[in-house]
Amino acid sequence: MSLFSADGLFKHFGGLVAVDRVSFAVEPGEIHALIGPNGAGKTTLINLISGLLPLDAGRLVLDGADLTGLPPYQRVRRGLSRCFQVTSVFGADSVFDNLMLAVQARAGSSFRCLRRRAAEGSLRESALALAQKFGLDAALDRAAAILPHGDQRKLDVALALATRPKLLLLDEPLAGMGPEDSAQMVALLHRLRTETAILLVEHDMDAVFQLADRISVLDYGRVLASGDVASIRDHPEVQAVYLGTEASG
Repeated sequence: MSLFSADGLFKHFGGLVAVDRVSFAVEPGEIHALIGPNGAGKTTLINLISGLLPLDAGRLVLDGADLTGLPPYQRVRRGLSRCFQVTSVFGADSVFDNLMLAVQARAGSSFRCLRRRAAEGSLRESALALAQKFGLDAALDRAAAILPHGDQRKLDVALALATRPKLLLLDEPLAGMGPEDSAQMVALLHRLRTETAILLVEHDMDAVFQLADRISVLDYGRVLASGDVASIRDHPEVQAVYLGTEASG
């Protein structure tokens, strides 16, 4: 049985069909990549899965729980977490306080002053463990807004992981990164597969081919092809509509 399944997802905006009867599954411990040209429906699909957009038709199931129709916060409680294309952190707060807020939200503790939060030993240990896992332990006291872009992206993923998701949605986590930061993020995502399955939208095809166990290719809102890296790389229709062309957004 798959960890996550999307069955017949459909979404239209007026006369425009953005997602057209899309079905696919994600297995436990798998990194499943969604690729496709601009306007293929990738971000709309992620918005449907995370609950930011309502489905017009279809069904979503995560680890046996039906997510269809649930608001985003209830999907998080059932094991779904997401990072957006644009980094979303509390810029004025320190890295440590960002992580403390995230692990506290997971634990269900009351929101009190920072001193009281920091005194909660188990939460502090969890926050420090996340910082170490993501290579942010040397920046704990720095405001999130002044971190280098690559470190902000790492913090964003760390905040999503703090909810201990069963499935983590990542929308272009390598966007705007240079080669060194990209290599670090790829290595990090490799390690995270032992903790959560990942549904990845990414335009960096070198990274996709390094990371993905399976790939689904969207074109005009439909699944054009789905399979392992070798089958997608050699698929003639995929090559025609996407691979070998510049994917700029």
